[in-house]
Amino acid sequence: MIVARDGRVVLRRIAVADLPQISGFEYTVSIVEPMTGRGRLAEVFAQTGFWTEDAGALAITVADRLVGTVQFYRSGLCIHGYEIGYILHGAADRGKGYGAEALRMFTGLLFAERPACHRLQLIIETWNDASARLAEACGYQREGVLRKAGYSSAIPEDCFIYSRVRES
Repeated sequence: MIVARDGRVVLRRIAVADLPQISGFEYTVSIVEPMTGRGRLAEVFAQTGFWTEDAGALAITVADRLVGTVQFYRSGLCIHGYEIGYILHGAADRGKGYGAEALRMFTGLLFAERPACHRLQLIIETWNDASARLAEACGYQREGVLRKAGYSSAIPEDCFIYSRVRES
């Protein structure tokens, strides 16, 4: 089921056929567990379709080909919004604007469908210049540094926090 389309990129609900490819990437459809085991991935998909009130994931596709995923989840109980994560699976698909198109559409979708959402945020490790440029190109503003908040190494690295807020 297509959720949003803009130019080359389509955001759609995740399908059973996507699960083998998704299983190779930790935390891309759920922030609470890695979901790399195909059995557990299929079980959670059957229960939720990876879309609930407080968390969800969509497939990023180009020309009917799965190139990545984008997800949201509650960033904190006292924050009126969500954190967003995204990944493009293959290096050959990076740098082509797919991520920016997907993030723009996903941002618009969340603000449109969730009136109580006033803030969306991204946590980007300080070394990830490409992701920081992508966030800025999509209207996200850097707010500061979260020390030792990283997730891709054994010793957590510092991260930038970016946000976009609902316009009044």
